[in-house]
Amino acid sequence: MWFASCELFFEARKNQPADLAQWLAVEGLCSAAWEEKTRFNRSLKAGPREISLEIRQHLMRARVDARFKSSMARFTEKGWFRHAWVTFVAGNPSSPFVKMAEELIKSVHYFSSWPILVYNFGFAAPETWTPERFPQLVIIHAAPLPSDPHIRRSFNFNKLRSILMARVLTGVQVDVDQFVAPGADILFDLTQKWVNKEYPFPLLPAHFLDWSIKDQPNAPWWPRYCPDPEKPCPMQTMRWAHAHPTWSYWALPFFGRWVRRHFRDERLPNVTVQGFQAAALRVGDVMEDEDLLNVALWEERANKQWCKFDVPATVEFESLLSWKSSDGHRCIHGIGCENIGGDKRWYLNGVPKVYWTAHHAVEPDLTAKYLERIRTR
Repeated sequence: MWFASCELFFEARKNQPADLAQWLAVEGLCSAAWEEKTRFNRSLKAGPREISLEIRQHLMRARVDARFKSSMARFTEKGWFRHAWVTFVAGNPSSPFVKMAEELIKSVHYFSSWPILVYNFGFAAPETWTPERFPQLVIIHAAPLPSDPHIRRSFNFNKLRSILMARVLTGVQVDVDQFVAPGADILFDLTQKWVNKEYPFPLLPAHFLDWSIKDQPNAPWWPRYCPDPEKPCPMQTMRWAHAHPTWSYWALPFFGRWVRRHFRDERLPNVTVQGFQAAALRVGDVMEDEDLLNVALWEERANKQWCKFDVPATVEFESLLSWKSSDGHRCIHGIGCENIGGDKRWYLNGVPKVYWTAHHAVEPDLTAKYLERIRTR
């Protein structure tokens, strides 16, 4: 039984607002009729690295692991999850990425009331991942991205596929090298508040680095958005963001537009904004998911961004775990006591952070120890 497919999305499009948003998101990935219309629209012309419609349709199919159908039924209404954490993984059960994912799954069970959807784009999921052991887990299987070198995309674009196929009314994307901490469930309510009809874009946390053309001189997007960060850059609307988006269903068409543009290798034309001449950009040349999300948000003039809720290292939690009541409101232990470095344009005094998730949790044994310490603190 398919949990996600072009046919399912089309048939459900009139059921409720979320289903309509879902279809608007995937129409350009799924519809032959939509594809036919592009023949008469030069702005939608596909490029040489286009992934064909047939393959795009195949990439929108996903099925729930048979072991977790009861779990899915418990958490869904009318085919949708109300809130969910969403991640993705590939690899055999002994791979480091699968081991990292297990610690992430544990953290959700320790500190969240909501389910976690794990999209498996590789081999069979570990047999030890069972609904009895992890009652908030739902495993969903989907095909890997094509391996043909002419149309190959980064594995990380599976992040955007998992978001598009998750059927989550309000979601938080987490990578397998993250863990969830106490209080993180507030992200769902805040996202539901801020991502809406008036602001239909995902929210991403500020990156700990203020990337610019100085750091990425060969990146093809900077001539369009900010060729000189010492001068006004009207096309860049926010500091570089980290690719850990939160979204409501209102943002699904945004994700769909940009996955479509990338998979069809579309081109953004030259434009002039506030006297600045922005160079053209072929979307397929934007090589990673994080790069694409930043480009997309700037292009659509989005201007809201999370503080750093994905602290850059697990060891930063040492600052919280070592706190004593005698410290009062002071943070005096460990590297977690400083704000994220500031910049000249967006955060003059540094980026504030909250300890709702940790990133770069790449040592599963160490992560397990931190989770246990947090649980018993």
